[in-house]
Amino acid sequence: MSRLLIQRSEGGSQEIVLKPGANRLGRSEQNDHQINDATVSSFHCEIDFKNDVVVVKDLGSTNGTFINSVPIRQAILEPGQTLRLGNVELLLPAGAPSPAPVPAPTPVRAGIRLVKSHTDAPPPVQPVAPAVVEPQLGSPGPNDCRNHAGTPATLICRQCGTLFCRNCVKTLRAGGRDVHSCLGCGGICADLAQYRKMAAKEQATFGSLLPGAFAYPLRQNGPIILVSATIFFGFLDFARFILLRVGGVFSLSLWLAIIAGTGYLFAFLQHIVVSTANGEENVPGWPEVSGFWDDMVVPFFRLIAICAVCVGPGIATMIATGVGLGIPVLLLGLFCLPMALLAVSLAGSIAGLNPLIIFSGITKIPGPYLIACVVLLGIVALERVTEAIVSISAIYILPALVAKFISLYGLTVEMRILGLLYYTNKEKLSWFN
Repeated sequence: MSRLLIQRSEGGSQEIVLKPGANRLGRSEQNDHQINDATVSSFHCEIDFKNDVVVVKDLGSTNGTFINSVPIRQAILEPGQTLRLGNVELLLPAGAPSPAPVPAPTPVRAGIRLVKSHTDAPPPVQPVAPAVVEPQLGSPGPNDCRNHAGTPATLICRQCGTLFCRNCVKTLRAGGRDVHSCLGCGGICADLAQYRKMAAKEQATFGSLLPGAFAYPLRQNGPIILVSATIFFGFLDFARFILLRVGGVFSLSLWLAIIAGTGYLFAFLQHIVVSTANGEENVPGWPEVSGFWDDMVVPFFRLIAICAVCVGPGIATMIATGVGLGIPVLLLGLFCLPMALLAVSLAGSIAGLNPLIIFSGITKIPGPYLIACVVLLGIVALERVTEAIVSISAIYILPALVAKFISLYGLTVEMRILGLLYYTNKEKLSWFN
């Protein structure tokens, strides 16, 4: 049995007992464990508890799922770590989960003479000392198993860094998969190819990962998501056009369509930033829609807040003092806009609009951030050119869909770049330490 403790601001706590298997948490009563808080999505996350391992998977929540303040899509929750859903913090106590103690075998007392003990139980399993494999003749190469020269290694010990083949490790079955451990130091062994790929990724710089951002929207299911998004948001644009002609700017249906489309698009873009910052390679799926307010209205007003903070001062200065002073203030706000998008997406709230966070982030990574701004400027210019071409076209629908596709592609690339900006500069930014 494992349990989570919900940390309350008034000092108390509420206990959630996890059952073996899947446990769904969220604000809806249909979850296994209901958390009635406005910042928690209707179906926020799923916790899989098997073989004393607690795995947390985000279900496309609006405000994100965090372990020790680091945004995650799917990760293992270790004892002593804090799980945050929106603004609700849950603690996995350091003593849980713990395997059941194994009773020590009862010793057999010898009498005057030895007799053979008859029992139906199998004899106790004697502990096996770590096997010592005699090395073969010759020196192993850089990719060979330590004990078998000429045999390619497939595993590496995470603790001591030694390379092994599968015959030179201890294999256990846990959590529905094979777990390999080193016979020398007892450390967990990982697949060598995946380990080297992850190590190279961890050492990668922003500049080395930047070219791949332009191919990011086309990986795996990315083209399908882009095409479906083009059709969906193209339909919303057409609906807004009709509603504007029929009911004017004061039409309630028009504003509901604007809020729904813009809010859902921004929620999707936030998912791209969070998944990239978490090291994921592919475009995430569509965000869950369980409620109009949480999944569309909240992201919409979050975007409005970002624009108001970044662009509002410049516009207000232009109105109050004129263009001379207003233009520099407006340009400064636009320059801060990408960092504000990144901070709000990772924080999961408008708390990321703290000027100290935004300005300190820019000063810590000025070079990569300038590249992100230049790319955003190019994407905006591409959108304007595409809209100009569409406006002079005799056939409206097809060019409009092409323009929408280019716009969504550009936004996906920009959000990927912002995510890479954080992924490659976590230590410098130190936002979640």
